[in-house]
Parts: sequence; structure tokens; C-alpha cells
Amino acid sequence: MKNTNTCGCACGRPQKALKSPADAVMAICVLALAIDGKVGKRELERMDHMLIMSPLFTGVKSAREYAACVAEAVSGKGRDEVIAEAAALLPARLAETAYAWAAQMALADGKVVSPEHKFLSEIRKELGIHGVLAGKINAVSAILNRAR
Repeated sequence: MKNTNTCGCACGRPQKALKSPADAVMAICVLALAIDGKVGKRELERMDHMLIMSPLFTGVKSAREYAACVAEAVSGKGRDEVIAEAAALLPARLAETAYAWAAQMALADGKVVSPEHKFLSEIRKELGIHGVLAGKINAVSAILNRAR
């Protein structure tokens, strides 16, 4: 992958840690995508849409390449360590954004299974998201993911 200097993960250079709030949000989303043990087409498409919709990712040309760079930066680390590293990079407003995108990723395949519920609860606590706000975010995510 060549260095385009367009994403927070510094594509093309070895990275051992998350470096920006955008990296932190993406790392949480990558965890959310993989938490049920499979990453499907709809989940990858949702990640593509996230980068298009969010001003946090302005300049990122490929969601999948960026996600791969961030995933590589956190590979070999435990889930708790990645969540703590991400949380440390996020101001409160972006912690809410990270939780909202994680909820979207968890719902991308149309359902939230038990491991995804547990993951959302874990990141809610680590990111300092109030339970009432998390409930509202989850409700809006469900509404936005309705197909009928």
C-alpha cells in the first residue's frame, strides 16, 4: 500500500498504535464488525458508507484499506487494550460518535446477537457513554436499519 497521506493511520508505514481520533473510531468499528465471528458484505458496505458520511474521515479514499491499516496497528492486542487505547484518543463528543458507529456496525447484518450486545455494553462503559444515551443511539440505529 503506498503512502497517500490522506488517512490518519499513515498508510504504507508500520504503525503499532492508534494515532488519531479517526483511527480510534475505526478501531472500535473494526472490533464491532468482527465481534460475531464473521464479516459479511453488508457489514463491509456499512463501513464504506460510514467513511462517506462522517466528516471525521474526510480524505480517506478507501474504507477497506484504512480499516486494514488500523486493524494491523492493533493486531496482537487484546480487545480490552484496543478499546482502552481508542478511548484515550477520543474526546467525549467523539466517544459518542464511536459508540454510534459501533452500534451501526453491529446492526449492519440486520440483527444484534449476544456477543455484539456484550461488546456494545463494554465500549459504552469504557467510552463513558451514559446508559440512557446509549439506549437512544441503539434505538435510532435500529430505526435506520429497518427494511420494512
